[in-house]
This record gives sequence, structure tokens and C-alpha cells, in this order.
Amino acid sequence: MRQPGLRIFSPVLMICFTGLVCAQSGAPKGQATPGGEALQGDMLKQLLPGLGQQRTSTFDATEGMLKLDVVVTDSSGKPVTGLRPEDFTLLDNGLPEKVVKFHAFDGATAKPDPPVELILVIDGVNLPGQQVSRVEEEIGRFLRLNGGHLSQPVLIYRLSAGILSVTQGPSTDGNALAEEMVHKIQLREVWAHSPDQYVDATQLSRAVSSFYRNETSLAALGAMTLEERRRPGRKLMVWLSGGWPVLQGSDIDSFDWVTEFSTRLREARISLSSVTCWPYPVRGFPYQFFMQGTRPARRVNTDYLIQSMALEVLATQSGGRVVEPEADMAAQIKGLVEQANAFYTLSFDPPRTDQVDEYHDLKVQVSKPGLEARTNNGYYDQPSYYDQQTRTTERVTVDQLEQRLAAVRERSDSAMADELSGLELTERISSTQLADLKARLRGTKASAALVALADASTFLNPPEAKVIDTAMPTMAAQREMLAKTIDYLSNTIPKLPNFFATRSTVRYRETSQKDSVVWKTTTGDQMVHDKAISTATVLYRDGFDVVDAEAVKGKKAKKERSMETRGTFGPILSTVILDVSHGGDLRWSRWEQGAGGVRAVFRYVVPKEKSHYELTYCCLTEGDGTTIFKLKPGYHGELMIDTDSGAILRLTVEADLEPMMPLMLSNIMVQYGPETIGGNTYICPARSVSLWRGRRSVQVHEWGESFRVYGPFETMLDDVSFGDYHMFRGEARVLTGFDESTDGKPSDSGKGGGATPAPKN
Repeated sequence: MRQPGLRIFSPVLMICFTGLVCAQSGAPKGQATPGGEALQGDMLKQLLPGLGQQRTSTFDATEGMLKLDVVVTDSSGKPVTGLRPEDFTLLDNGLPEKVVKFHAFDGATAKPDPPVELILVIDGVNLPGQQVSRVEEEIGRFLRLNGGHLSQPVLIYRLSAGILSVTQGPSTDGNALAEEMVHKIQLREVWAHSPDQYVDATQLSRAVSSFYRNETSLAALGAMTLEERRRPGRKLMVWLSGGWPVLQGSDIDSFDWVTEFSTRLREARISLSSVTCWPYPVRGFPYQFFMQGTRPARRVNTDYLIQSMALEVLATQSGGRVVEPEADMAAQIKGLVEQANAFYTLSFDPPRTDQVDEYHDLKVQVSKPGLEARTNNGYYDQPSYYDQQTRTTERVTVDQLEQRLAAVRERSDSAMADELSGLELTERISSTQLADLKARLRGTKASAALVALADASTFLNPPEAKVIDTAMPTMAAQREMLAKTIDYLSNTIPKLPNFFATRSTVRYRETSQKDSVVWKTTTGDQMVHDKAISTATVLYRDGFDVVDAEAVKGKKAKKERSMETRGTFGPILSTVILDVSHGGDLRWSRWEQGAGGVRAVFRYVVPKEKSHYELTYCCLTEGDGTTIFKLKPGYHGELMIDTDSGAILRLTVEADLEPMMPLMLSNIMVQYGPETIGGNTYICPARSVSLWRGRRSVQVHEWGESFRVYGPFETMLDDVSFGDYHMFRGEARVLTGFDESTDGKPSDSGKGGGATPAPKN
């Protein structure tokens, strides 16, 4: 898997999430504080030149969570195109459901991208050798139609005893595919049983052979589904046989397979159809009886579940067809392909549920008479499709928190931690207050719980006592303050010397959960605990901060996802002001009592159209699990300014994200303060907090393969402090020679950067 990362390119903030999953996102859209004229215009445009062009996101936030491909036909079975969104009604358990996004494809003026794939399955497990040869002959006839120029890319899977293989591709070269099929060349194994597991079904008793063929066929279908799930776009899968036996007494975990087939076929956008020239097997039950899906209450009825996984049932449930047997299989395949590019795609958000595997019946109705819509006829809703808040908290002020801690100071460390974990602050607690309260606690658990509680309040307004009841400054005074800030960012920040500092990070995470059992719903208390503490050396050189990865020390939990914030030494400040000046909104908020005196606080909002703040989440579960999600959202926050020097002493950045998966919340706070470096005083980062809430990416094992799905939402919190600042004066290098300057003298390439002190705070 690729190393994940979240980046906002220079000169901007970078936040990187490493481990199993990486992400970054934002909070609900903020409102500018009323009471002041928006401060925009030429004065703020004195900063940096324009940044690079925005990048296109790989994730469409306007799509619904679940996607349906719908084929509409008339009474003769001919596809119908040209319908509009208002012609469709989507019913979820009989109730109208809002269609979030609608796409129409006709194969001519509107073509799907990527094109629809045709997947042909040669079933050597359920057909004897003579019939397999007949299937290959019919496939060859189809592939060579039109001189071998296929209208759709084609893949051919071959299922035989012990081996599932597939042709290279997909390919539109029918002649080459026919040769590969006949000579069995260039086939890639999807899975193969070990020699001791290899079974020739023809040598087994009838009953044992039936069990073997049933389970092998279903496992092969599952493996093919997971293979196709890794590629985008719609697929038509044609199973070229009457299917597998359906007998009583199988010992497979059938309900799990029922829900998995329903979910993964839909995710892979596979429409499964059955084509054969031989009569379908006599099932002994009407497969139409199983079209409404299986509900959890029937888990104990194993025979019913096995019957619900007959080929005819799965095909119909996926929106495919059970084609009546005909001698000309090539014509049957051709008929299915002719409908490939005329379809509609509807996406929607399922309703919330607290029940795992809650089955929902789906039906698409078309308002025009005589038309029939064919699509997935159901899905299994899961609690994890939405954020689950299982904890109940008590909201308290900072004063009430102090009183609560004073009342329980004699309790044990664990009891104090439990007490704090049930609280939620309604206002921001200052670093000074936090340090004072931490000093009163005796145990590490309670101390960690207090820091997590305080950090979560970082983006709230301060207590009323911290807000100075002084009149808002005039517009002229506000402009003067901001002029000093612009001068500070333009002239002081670029002249910072090269230096290094120690960065200490405490990572707070929720309790780890086992992937295999928790993707459908959340478990545990959702509390964040200090999971890892590390220190690293941060080198600031030529305007950028670089972490010495080899020097990172400290404990780290296995497979833990982590965030890393870069750009705090100045670039993030310039980015915010630049975006505000190019179309954002900056307004006066309040006077606030800071650690060193009264500070001015401004509130800003940057719309996504003007944002250079790029979020990168690794990784989406689509494809092979390494797809990167990129987004440039709007964002908002606050600037705390020292009115004398113009230095920014506190900055918050909260990304404005629409209600979508997989990101929900991402907030960043950086606090700056005076540091002495090389005998001069500079304003440098003192502390930062990164708060994120988004989806887990969970690894699931099924049908002999591993793949990733979205799990419940989780919270990640990093509390970072900076200190031990020192001047970086140069570096020693061993050279085999040297470069001469234009005047013939050796060039001096080892000098450190110049140092212009920042305004004193």
C-alpha cells in the first residue's frame, strides 16, 4: 500500500496521516461575526504571488453513498433512453427516497466512462468437458463477430477444479481473446487450491460433488466480484451455465455470504446474468420466492439461505437476467451487450439504522406507462454508514470543570479519567488553565483524559471572562492592525534564520478494534486515550520545516494511523491571509485577554472557490484500497494578533466539509510565542492541536481474499509542543571536489541563512 499523506502544497499547511489510513477534513461551516465591515481589498493583496492551480479531486462529494445502475426497457425488451430525473421514483422499503445524483447514458451522445465491461465466465466446475467445449465454441463465435472488433472491453474467467483464472485485459481485441481462450495462454490465476485440496468433482459421489460444486462456485463468484470491485465502472457478468447445485445441509457461513454477495456485487457494479443452451436444473423450489432478500431473523434456517444463493436468485437480485435456454449462445451474449450502454445511474443515501444487516427492499418506478426498470432489488443497511455517537456527555463550563475536579480529587486515577471522559466543555480552556488543572491531578490516565477534553475545546469561544468588554476599533484602526500583520508576514517571516527545535507529540486515539468484526457498527466507549508519545527534531531551513524521520523517538502502537502537521513556521499564516485577500471574508470578532496582554481577534471565512487548502485522504476503499482522495474545501477560523508588532499569536483552521463520507471533521490550531534564538527574539510555534474525525478503513477477509471497506467513524487528536530552539549555522559535507564561482574563487555554499529578529511581543 502506498504511503498515505495529506498535503497542502507550499506555501501552505501540510498534514500527513500515516499507517493504515490517512485523512483530513473539516467542521460545519462557520459564520462571520456581525458588527464590522468586511476587510478585503487591495491592502491585503500585497502578499505573495498567486499559488498553483487547484487539483481535481478523485472523489465526488455530490454523489450519494449507494449507487444503482438502472436499465429501462419497453414491452419488447428494447432499452429506453432520454428519460429525465423526474421520470424516476426510488422506493426504499416502499417509501420514496431522495435521489442525490442522476446520470443518463445512451451510448451515443452520452457514453459511460470507463466503458461498460463484459465479463464471460466459463464454468468448468458445473459443466462436463463436452459442454465446456461447446461454451468455448460459442464464445469464440461471439468474439469474432464484426471482424473481432468488440464494442465493449471483455474479460474471460475460467473456473475449473481447483483453479480460477482470467485473461489479461479487459480487451476489445476479440481475435486475440479467442486465441487466448483456445490455447489457454496468458491467463492469470485469481486463486488456486493447494494440491491436497484439488478435487475432481467427477470422481466424487453425487452428494459430495454437489456440496463441492456449490461452495466452489460461490467462492469463485465472490473472488471474481472482489477482483472487479477494484476497477471502476459498470460490468455485465454472464455466467455461461445453468449454475451450481442448491442442496440442504451446507456448513458454510451462509448468512454472511448472503449479505456479502448483495453488498459487494452492488459495490462492484456487477449485473449478473445466466446464459445457457441446456435446461436449467430442477431446483425443487421457485427461485422467485427469494427475490425479497434474507433478513437476520432467518439466520438459523441454513437451507433457506443456501437456496437464496442460487444463480438465478443472485442474478435477479443484482439487476441481471436469467435468459431462457437457446442453442445460439453467441446470439444470447450479443443481445445482452446491445443493452450495455443504455442505462441510468442513481445514487442515494440510505436511512439511518441501529440494526446490523437491516434488509431494505428497493424498487425503481418509471412514470411513463409500459416501461420496466431493472436494478438491484435490495441492500443491507448498516449503522456504520453514518457516524454513531454512542457516548453521552455532560456539557460543562471551565468553572464547572474546576469545581468538578475539586469535588473528586480523592478518587483513583481511573475513576478521575472516567469522570472526565463523560464531560464536554462548552468554552475554550486556556493553556494556562490547563497546566494548572493538570498539576492538581495525580495519575497519568486522568491527565490524559483532561488534555483530550481541553484539546477538543480548542476551537470554541473563550469564557466570557476572557473577552474584553471594550468597543470595537474603528475601521481605520483595524486596517492599521492588519497592515502590521501583512508587513510581519511579508518582511519578517521570510527572514527567519535557519534553526532547529524539538517537537513533542502526544497522540490520542480510540481503543483499537479488530477489523474482522467491527466494520458494520461501532463497539467500545469511543473515548480517546494517549496511545503514543514521540519526540522529533524539526529543522526550519529556507522557509520550510522538515522533520528528521530517523530521529523520531518514542512509543507507537502497532498499525496506528498518525497525523503529522507541517508548515506551522509561517507558510500557513501567509496562505490564510492570501486566500482571504483573494475572495475571502475577514471581520472583527473581539478583544481577548491573552497570556501577554490584550489581543485582537479577527474571524475569517474562505470559500472553496478561493481555497488553496488541499486535503488528501488515504485511502478510499474503492479499487485496490490505495486510491487517494483530494479536495480543496472552503475553511474558516480565527486570527489572534498582537496589535503592536502585527505578529499572529494564534491561528485556527476549520475545513468546511459537506455531509459526506469519508471525512467529517478536521480542525487545526497553532499557537505562537516568543523564542530566543541566537540572541534574538522570534515569534515561533509553541503548541498545536490537530483534531480529526473520519472513517476507519477496515480490512475484511472473504472468499480467500482481503479487501478494505469503510468502518465506523473514529477520532484522532494530536497535541504537539515545540521547544529547545537552537540556531542552525551550517552543515559539514565531505566533497571530492569543489565548484568555482564566476570570479574564480571557491563558492561558499555552507553558510546558514541570515537572521532578522521578529518584532518583540
